[in-house]
Amino acid sequence: MRTTLLAALVLLFAVSSPTQEVEHAPTVAQCQADQALWLSKIEEDHGTDDVTILTLQAWQKEMRQCQAVDQANHSKYYNTWGEALAEESLREYKFIVRHGLMDKLLAEDAAGQRR
Repeated sequence: MRTTLLAALVLLFAVSSPTQEVEHAPTVAQCQADQALWLSKIEEDHGTDDVTILTLQAWQKEMRQCQAVDQANHSKYYNTWGEALAEESLREYKFIVRHGLMDKLLAEDAAGQRR
């Protein structure tokens, strides 16, 4: 009985303890491959139609990390980061226009509501 209870408690703690994912910096090879692929997708007409905003944000994050990992190609990563950010911003702009929120944005901005 004690062994079963002890085993159940150990299992309970193992299942309920929060797991901490350790995020590792991308490798130089991964950075170079991802940068080339992602920039080509962004520059291609409709190349990011199947890419979500969350994915674009993940690309931006990785490209920022790659700037430190592979400093020799810093400008390539910076450019790809900027292109992914521009794609995200364009989608946000189109959302604002599509839902008729531009007048509200302009009014709040004129009133100084920027944060």
